[in-house]
Amino acid sequence: MSTPVILFFSTMLTGLFFVVGVTIGWTANDFLYNMLAKDDVMHPEMYDDDGMVINEELYSVRFVADEEDDYYDD
Repeated sequence: MSTPVILFFSTMLTGLFFVVGVTIGWTANDFLYNMLAKDDVMHPEMYDDDGMVINEELYSVRFVADEEDDYYDD
């Protein structure tokens, strides 16, 4: 075979293997991530001393920023 034909087929096969490898790797990564991920992970503040989830009503605090006009005396 001539050199251009060999270069053409080697380039095409390299590209094909690259695309197939990326596709298989992406699919395997997505599958393993979904299989190993835990969906029920909560913040540590949501557990009591025994490690059980707190099921009672929780309070929240919201801070309101003061207006800048209060700091300046005109």
